[in-house]
Amino acid sequence: MAADSYVWTGDEGKPEMNVLDDLVDEENVTVHQAVQKTIELAQTRKTFPDPIAIHCECTARGVIVAAARTAPKRQSKLINYVHELRSKSVTDVSTGEPILHDGAALWVDLPTFERTVDEELHSIPAPRYTPEKLVQWENIIALFAQLDASTTDPKLDFFHTWPLKYISLALVDPDPKYEYGNVLRMACNWFVYDAEKLWRKVPDDKDFSLTSWQQWKRALEEKKLTVEDEKTKNLIHAALSEMERVERI
Repeated sequence: MAADSYVWTGDEGKPEMNVLDDLVDEENVTVHQAVQKTIELAQTRKTFPDPIAIHCECTARGVIVAAARTAPKRQSKLINYVHELRSKSVTDVSTGEPILHDGAALWVDLPTFERTVDEELHSIPAPRYTPEKLVQWENIIALFAQLDASTTDPKLDFFHTWPLKYISLALVDPDPKYEYGNVLRMACNWFVYDAEKLWRKVPDDKDFSLTSWQQWKRALEEKKLTVEDEKTKNLIHAALSEMERVERI
């Protein structure tokens, strides 16, 4: 699922995708209802050759595609969906045995989620983009940052050094083939939504040294003085505020 094509991956219309679409589009659809529908789909999937593989992949991609078109402030239902789904063990209605994919249990082991997230983060940003695509990437990063901040569950700790990719591209070693404002906003999203967890890595994690943290702060302070785009400037301000807040903890 490449970054420049994930919105039309061929999964549109799949029932797993529809569940996630309804969750973010319909105010009256609850997280619990969406999770129950996902479980029912796992128990009734009839597509071959590997129905459970298709179900798992469509569910993981569905979370990402729904996030792409949902503003960060409206993503709480998606975050809660992942957590509640993770708490459910799905059984085969005919045997009573847990349903597995590649040895991983649905959904307590979140099969395919880590691989799907890794593929997405590998592909964002990309040299080819549209204004719409830039917003979608920023929304996706905001979801991952919020999800990372929301748990200490090892099964959901996919990210580890992924924030460094965006922080480095924005504040340490920019790459001219990417749209810089977009990269800067994605880096800011990690600080806005996940600063506390990032700060806890300092100085125990060599990738998050205190020297690096201070370098990032200085770079953001400099950007705040030169950036003209109001949205980007507001995100820089929010990122710095969060960095300063967590330093006082």
